[in-house]
Amino acid sequence: MNEREEAVYIISVAAEIVGMHPQTLRGYEQKGLLEPYRTPGGTRRYSRADLDRLLLIQELSNAGVNTAGIARILKLRSENQRLQNQVRRLRRLLEDSERRRAGPSGRAYVQFGSFRTNLPDIVRDDPLED
Repeated sequence: MNEREEAVYIISVAAEIVGMHPQTLRGYEQKGLLEPYRTPGGTRRYSRADLDRLLLIQELSNAGVNTAGIARILKLRSENQRLQNQVRRLRRLLEDSERRRAGPSGRAYVQFGSFRTNLPDIVRDDPLED
């Protein structure tokens, strides 16, 4: 599903869902905290992810975090999510590589010149999964 299909709420509906005034949503956009989809005619459309972001912004604001702090938190959360996705991708690639390199015993091996050295099975704890 693309951004246009996901962004279905007009500003008045989005504002009502999250309990804010439409002008507040415009202000958050102006401050760079939110970037709703724009139709070719310029109308703002909000997705469920936008609404979740607005609720987080509201929660942080109610906790006393200023706009600059909120922007930094949102940026760090985005970077954290990007890095988590990258780690998951790299783990999949490593597991695929280990499977391809598995010898007849099913254990991974490394080939040095004309001989193989069997390596122990690798057991990984995933600290991101609880």
